[in-house]
Amino acid sequence: METLAMLTHRIPRPSVRRAGAALVGAALFGFASLPDVCRGQPAAQTKPRTESSTPRSALESIESTRGGRHWVDLATDPPKSPDDSLACFRIEPGYEIELVAAEPLVLDPVAVAFDERGRLFVAEYADYPTGPVREGDPPLSRVVLLEDTDSDGRADARHVFADQLRFAHSLMAYRGGILVGAQTEIVFLKDTDGDRRADVRDVLFRGFVAAHPQMQIGNPRWGLDNQVYWNYGPGEIVRVGGPDGAGAMTIQIPQKEFRFDPRTMEFGPASGLGQFGNTIDPFGHRFFCTNRNPIMAAPLSWEQWQRNPFFAGGRDHYDVGPSGGDTVVFPLVEMKSNYLSHAGTHTSACGTTAYLGGLFGDPSTTDLFVCEPIGHLVTRTIVRASGHPLTAERARPKADFLASSDTWFRPASLATGPDGSLYLADMYRLWVEHPKFLPAEIASRLDWRAGDDRGRVWRIHPTAPRATVRPFHPPASDAALVDMLRDANGWRRRLAQRLVVERGIQGLAPPLRAMLGERDAESGAREPAFARLHALWTLDGLGALSPDDLLAALADPDVFVRRDATKLAARFIAEPRIFARVVELARDDDARVRFEVALTLGATDTPAAGDTLAELALRDGGESWFATAILTSVATRSGTVLGTMIARSAVGATTEANGAPRVIEARHARIVRELSAIAGARGDVEELGALLAAIGGTNGPPGRWWRQTAIAGLAAGLPRHRGDLGPRSLAALIDQPPDALRDAVEPVRRLLHEAASIAADETQPLEDRIEAVDLLPFLPAEPSRAACARLLAPNQPGALQAEAVRALQRSGARDAARLVLGRWAGLGPAARPIAVDLLLSRPETILDALDAMADGTVSPSVLDVDQRVRLLTHADASIKKRAIDLLGQAVSANRTGVVRDFSAALTLAGASDAGMKVFDRVCAKCHRVDGRGHDVGPDISDVRNRDRAALLNDILDPNQKLEPRFTDYIVVSNDGRVLNGLIVSESPDAVVLRQSEGKEETIPRNAIDQLKASGKSLMPEGVETEINVRQMADLLEYLKGPRTPR
Repeated sequence: METLAMLTHRIPRPSVRRAGAALVGAALFGFASLPDVCRGQPAAQTKPRTESSTPRSALESIESTRGGRHWVDLATDPPKSPDDSLACFRIEPGYEIELVAAEPLVLDPVAVAFDERGRLFVAEYADYPTGPVREGDPPLSRVVLLEDTDSDGRADARHVFADQLRFAHSLMAYRGGILVGAQTEIVFLKDTDGDRRADVRDVLFRGFVAAHPQMQIGNPRWGLDNQVYWNYGPGEIVRVGGPDGAGAMTIQIPQKEFRFDPRTMEFGPASGLGQFGNTIDPFGHRFFCTNRNPIMAAPLSWEQWQRNPFFAGGRDHYDVGPSGGDTVVFPLVEMKSNYLSHAGTHTSACGTTAYLGGLFGDPSTTDLFVCEPIGHLVTRTIVRASGHPLTAERARPKADFLASSDTWFRPASLATGPDGSLYLADMYRLWVEHPKFLPAEIASRLDWRAGDDRGRVWRIHPTAPRATVRPFHPPASDAALVDMLRDANGWRRRLAQRLVVERGIQGLAPPLRAMLGERDAESGAREPAFARLHALWTLDGLGALSPDDLLAALADPDVFVRRDATKLAARFIAEPRIFARVVELARDDDARVRFEVALTLGATDTPAAGDTLAELALRDGGESWFATAILTSVATRSGTVLGTMIARSAVGATTEANGAPRVIEARHARIVRELSAIAGARGDVEELGALLAAIGGTNGPPGRWWRQTAIAGLAAGLPRHRGDLGPRSLAALIDQPPDALRDAVEPVRRLLHEAASIAADETQPLEDRIEAVDLLPFLPAEPSRAACARLLAPNQPGALQAEAVRALQRSGARDAARLVLGRWAGLGPAARPIAVDLLLSRPETILDALDAMADGTVSPSVLDVDQRVRLLTHADASIKKRAIDLLGQAVSANRTGVVRDFSAALTLAGASDAGMKVFDRVCAKCHRVDGRGHDVGPDISDVRNRDRAALLNDILDPNQKLEPRFTDYIVVSNDGRVLNGLIVSESPDAVVLRQSEGKEETIPRNAIDQLKASGKSLMPEGVETEINVRQMADLLEYLKGPRTPR
């Protein structure tokens, strides 16, 4: 039986283009005609139209339908035949698309994969969106095998490989069978008797917790490093067993990706958090996506993130290209979604796929394809791997790679095939929005399963030359596997590597070793760079990589071979030759290699490694991710590294390429602070002594800023210390130092008293005074309090007052609130909001503040909406009662009733200008619209054109549809402070909270008395206590106001 991938090259050209000839011709000649067959007319009546007019017309059409009417009220087109649907495509010039399979052979396809024989397997997501129609019925999802028996290039045989799989939406060929992500489980399927139906059905892992059907364990991909990576792996995961007989084991996985080692079945978290989209490009970069973030990457492994317990690094991944409202797409038809203002941007990004086939694109870059099913299109982005971090740009500024005017076309994912073509899974459903994201009254009106009897798989390839599309023949011998590593098609290279590693073919180590390091005897030429890269990782997968192999790779002329050899060198770092070469590579011309050096040096504690990290910090530490890599590598030597940076800055020991000295500069502020904080948290007395001496010494770069930055970092880290030194503030350390630090603290003590003098000196520039105030919290309690108190005088500049209040807040002084209340009348408008934050930070000071409001010292009007609502709903009954008595209306627990009471706002004519003021007062602390406000809570740039009733419901009942990542956490510190916010990162040592206005606070774990999830949104209930029905109508009008089409 020939596979579809084998047969592609045999299809006569007229057959390939028979249904799409008019479309392809139009694209090649620059026309943008939408064939009239898309509107139910004969294809021959197509009328040309310029390409540029269509996206603008579509977006203008979208804008014209905004307002109170929901898209559910609009008429829908009937489904089209495969040939008619084909005629509705517009594809980038130079490419063509053809049908591989359609209903009834394939239904609800959302993912495809090819096995080692080139056979096409499809995941049919028949459970989407809500599972079986009748409760208690078996699951509906399937894996099917499609075959072509008559050699015409289209599937004509369907075999149900496995059925009754629960929400199975992704798959990967593995060990002669298929791996499937099935909501809460990873299942291994295999046919051992040749009947094309799986008779092996083993659960390898279970316990995954799905967020919703688009966000669950799935999208397995074999990495260049021989790990299998998956999207979205949280849960209490149990390794059940598997083909290798690995025993049971349980690990708690946080909200991260998932990975396992197919050789040992060892498993754990992977960095990042994706939804339905996971891919690995030819260079080994892994990309993933969420619906509004089409291309993300995680530069460090989870293990690297976790290895420094004194460093809380923040978000572990980044957007390689634009995200949210900054993405641009060009739909041919209106995008019908609950978030219609996403029109012209990604709203349902999924299926992110790196092309591997070698038929098109620049081999030095990555072509990434992203599906947008709401927009009925697929984008193409070019990722340039020429620097660090990665960057991306659209392949075509004003058009997408593939778009359709068939509103049933729902691209879900893509895959490179054995023949080098790109295969596209088209679910072909009327609706792909999930009902949970719609108001119940709207969701109940739709037939969510419309189209579950349909589905298509498409094939995309260059129009010419067709000879480049090569048939695939399964490797017939072990030697053929080695030869396949040279193939221009990355799918074949990856297959060869996987099979060698899966089968453990140790006899291939010698030819792999030769591929890695030898040259041709006559020409002196090396093997292709990709072949060398795969040979390196295949040797590693076999456990056959030797120090000599690694030395050869570390000297390779190709940057990716050197980079990955540096990554692998971590396991060999005790070998002197390997270590010496890694240190040499710290001066490599390519930042990608130096980045891996920074990470690899985290595997050794030698002094030379610390010196090299200091050198890298001076050269590259101004870039955020580079700084992070270095900071994960300095758990036991951060103070030493910072001291070396200071010393080298004084003497110019390192230089730029142009001979200029390489010194600490403003761009190093973050790494200076964090290095110092890590030293404080570690609390090693010898290291602290050396660091204090360096900070307070006479050497170093010019200026005070770096000393103040280092002191602030030390102050942040010391309270996190858990060792013999004991948690203490910097002020306490300086006031009562241990004997071993008595001499070292003196220069810093002098710096702090000098700062107090500068802050009080009215002849000094205001900028210098404000800078000096930052150091006041680190003085002993009484001098710190006195210095701040002087700066609260009414004759002091407002900006200086504000900094003094912040300093009091950071000092933790118990009487800070009473001091501020005593000076309240003289505080300017810049200082008062900060003072209110200080007053509301502890239960006892809240009561003091409420008393001051009751006696007229402080006006209740200084409270913003969030603060008022939190007081009215406070967990402390005495505070809640006092707030209700003072501020008035309590917050109703009957949120449905509140929504009903405000329903009149839906029919009132609102004023957008007035609504903008309401937004600034009520919403802007946590939400951002049109450049106003802060990105803390969920993205609400989507509210325009959204149903007003749904929007009203979300404002007044924010906990009804709470996303886990926006859960409000409450932290009570040991000294009684109460903080709340979103947990954005955590380490064994600290938790980082993001609060309103985007402020972040790092809280040492040993300073936490209580940490609990509120189970509620960061946005509190009770907005109705601050605005009336008329103001709500104004707010709705502003949020749904007009937007200029892109």
